[in-house]
Amino acid sequence: MAEMTITVLCDDINGAMQGFKKDPGFAAAIKTGHEIILFDTGMYAANLSNNLDAAGIHAEDIDAVILSHNHNDHVDGLTAIFNKNPDIPVYIHNMWEKGIAFQGMNIPVKNKQKVENPGKQAGLPKNILITSPLYSADYDGIREQAVMILLKNSFIFLCGCCHPGLTDFLALRESLGIDKEMPFHVLGGMHQFGFPDKEAVELKSRIQSIILCHCTHNIELFKRQFEDKCELAALGKKYHFE
Repeated sequence: MAEMTITVLCDDINGAMQGFKKDPGFAAAIKTGHEIILFDTGMYAANLSNNLDAAGIHAEDIDAVILSHNHNDHVDGLTAIFNKNPDIPVYIHNMWEKGIAFQGMNIPVKNKQKVENPGKQAGLPKNILITSPLYSADYDGIREQAVMILLKNSFIFLCGCCHPGLTDFLALRESLGIDKEMPFHVLGGMHQFGFPDKEAVELKSRIQSIILCHCTHNIELFKRQFEDKCELAALGKKYHFE
């Protein structure tokens, strides 16, 4: 696979690059080849719109949106995309309508692309794989999906809040055809998840980088376990992967 980038568009864990406005949610733009895929949309449409402009990304040029889970800090910025790209496909997991607390905005029927089977999805780049939705008891019950993006010799695990836990999500990689020994990068919010030290030691040689975003609680634990491989995301920063 060719080089690809992920730009953090909505976040509040750390500083912001010039021209970007912090948002109490999460959004990231995946640029692979000539395609731009938006993963989550933050909480406020005005912030996402501002940050798209600051990143030089036009809403009408975004090919698709993938939403991790139905909470307003990951979904409600979607209005900024619909205003200029009203027919854009929005990939949601197949448990999306199950009742949970803190639901985000409704997704119009014409935009919904339900992920019935994990893995590659029609309409998305072939190197973007969507996981099965996993359950967490947080906030009266959450079902969350994530993506694994294939690179030449590694992959990226990209998540919204990782409510079900990174260990459980990583356990899905073999079902997606990814060798469990393959090196990988992590980018996203980790909520209250933290690796036991034994598991962190086992994974450290394979983890290339951990970029912590929105809602991560155990920052110091990750820094201790993964040292210079771990960093806090900078809002507006473009991360390059090969």
